[in-house]
Amino acid sequence: MQKIIDETEERAFAFLKEFGFSNDEIAPVVAKGIFDLENTCDKLKILFNDFSEEKLDELDDLLHGLKGLLVQLGNTPLAEAIEKLRDYENIESLHDRMNEILFLEA
Repeated sequence: MQKIIDETEERAFAFLKEFGFSNDEIAPVVAKGIFDLENTCDKLKILFNDFSEEKLDELDDLLHGLKGLLVQLGNTPLAEAIEKLRDYENIESLHDRMNEILFLEA
Protein backbone atom coordinates (compact mmCIF):
# COMPACT_ATOMS: atom_id res chain seq x y z
CA MET A 1 0.00 0.00 0.00
CA GLN A 2 2.99 2.29 0.26
CA LYS A 3 2.88 2.79 -3.50
CA ILE A 4 -0.73 4.00 -3.19
CA ILE A 5 0.21 6.39 -0.41
CA ASP A 6 3.21 7.79 -2.29
CA GLU A 7 1.24 8.16 -5.52
CA THR A 8 -1.64 9.85 -3.73
CA GLU A 9 0.68 12.29 -1.96
CA GLU A 10 2.24 13.27 -5.27
CA ARG A 11 -1.16 13.69 -6.92
CA ALA A 12 -2.45 15.72 -3.96
CA PHE A 13 0.16 18.43 -4.38
CA ALA A 14 -0.53 18.74 -8.10
CA PHE A 15 -4.31 18.59 -7.56
CA LEU A 16 -4.39 21.30 -4.90
CA LYS A 17 -2.02 23.55 -6.86
CA GLU A 18 -4.65 23.64 -9.60
CA PHE A 19 -6.87 25.55 -7.16
CA GLY A 20 -4.20 28.20 -6.70
CA PHE A 21 -2.98 27.18 -3.25
CA SER A 22 0.65 27.77 -2.34
CA ASN A 23 2.97 24.98 -1.19
CA ASP A 24 2.82 26.38 2.35
CA GLU A 25 -0.98 26.10 2.31
CA ILE A 26 -0.95 22.67 0.68
CA ALA A 27 1.63 20.95 2.90
CA PRO A 28 -0.45 20.68 6.11
CA VAL A 29 -3.56 19.61 4.20
CA VAL A 30 -1.67 16.88 2.40
CA ALA A 31 0.08 15.79 5.61
CA LYS A 32 -3.27 15.36 7.39
CA GLY A 33 -4.77 13.59 4.37
CA ILE A 34 -1.86 11.18 4.13
CA PHE A 35 -2.03 10.51 7.87
CA ASP A 36 -5.73 9.63 7.50
CA LEU A 37 -4.98 7.55 4.41
CA GLU A 38 -2.30 5.57 6.25
CA ASN A 39 -4.68 4.90 9.16
CA THR A 40 -7.43 3.76 6.81
CA CYS A 41 -5.00 1.50 4.95
CA ASP A 42 -3.83 -0.01 8.24
CA LYS A 43 -7.42 -0.78 9.21
CA LEU A 44 -8.06 -2.29 5.78
CA LYS A 45 -5.01 -4.54 6.14
CA ILE A 46 -6.33 -5.85 9.44
CA LEU A 47 -9.75 -6.58 7.97
CA PHE A 48 -8.23 -8.09 4.85
CA ASN A 49 -6.14 -10.49 6.93
CA ASP A 50 -9.23 -11.46 8.97
CA PHE A 51 -11.64 -11.46 6.03
CA SER A 52 -15.13 -12.70 6.80
CA GLU A 53 -18.70 -12.09 5.78
CA GLU A 54 -19.51 -10.78 9.26
CA LYS A 55 -17.16 -7.85 8.70
CA LEU A 56 -18.52 -6.74 5.33
CA ASP A 57 -20.33 -3.68 6.73
CA GLU A 58 -17.16 -2.49 8.47
CA LEU A 59 -15.18 -3.17 5.31
CA ASP A 60 -17.67 -1.26 3.18
CA ASP A 61 -17.45 1.72 5.54
CA LEU A 62 -13.66 1.71 5.29
CA LEU A 63 -13.73 1.43 1.50
CA HIS A 64 -16.19 4.31 1.34
CA GLY A 65 -13.93 6.41 3.57
CA LEU A 66 -10.90 5.46 1.49
CA LYS A 67 -12.68 6.53 -1.67
CA GLY A 68 -13.49 9.90 -0.11
CA LEU A 69 -9.92 10.48 1.01
CA LEU A 70 -8.61 9.62 -2.43
CA VAL A 71 -11.03 12.04 -4.11
CA GLN A 72 -10.07 14.84 -1.71
CA LEU A 73 -6.41 14.19 -2.43
CA GLY A 74 -6.84 14.10 -6.20
CA ASN A 75 -6.35 10.38 -6.81
CA THR A 76 -9.58 10.02 -8.78
CA PRO A 77 -8.55 6.93 -10.80
CA LEU A 78 -7.95 4.91 -7.66
CA ALA A 79 -11.09 6.33 -6.01
CA GLU A 80 -13.11 5.07 -8.98
CA ALA A 81 -11.50 1.62 -8.66
CA ILE A 82 -12.38 1.57 -4.95
CA GLU A 83 -15.98 2.47 -5.73
CA LYS A 84 -16.16 -0.45 -8.17
CA LEU A 85 -14.81 -2.73 -5.43
CA ARG A 86 -17.89 -1.96 -3.38
CA ASP A 87 -20.08 -3.50 -6.11
CA TYR A 88 -19.00 -7.13 -5.88
CA GLU A 89 -20.69 -10.38 -6.87
CA ASN A 90 -19.46 -12.53 -4.00
CA ILE A 91 -17.09 -12.32 -1.06
CA GLU A 92 -14.36 -14.27 -2.85
CA SER A 93 -14.32 -11.90 -5.79
CA LEU A 94 -14.20 -8.93 -3.39
CA HIS A 95 -11.22 -10.44 -1.58
CA ASP A 96 -9.39 -11.14 -4.84
CA ARG A 97 -10.06 -7.67 -6.26
CA MET A 98 -9.00 -5.96 -3.02
CA ASN A 99 -5.77 -7.91 -3.10
CA GLU A 100 -5.18 -6.90 -6.71
CA ILE A 101 -5.98 -3.21 -6.27
CA LEU A 102 -4.73 -2.49 -2.78
CA PHE A 103 -2.16 -5.02 -1.72
CA LEU A 104 -0.20 -6.17 -4.75
CA GLU A 105 2.54 -3.64 -5.33
CA ALA A 106 3.33 -3.28 -8.99
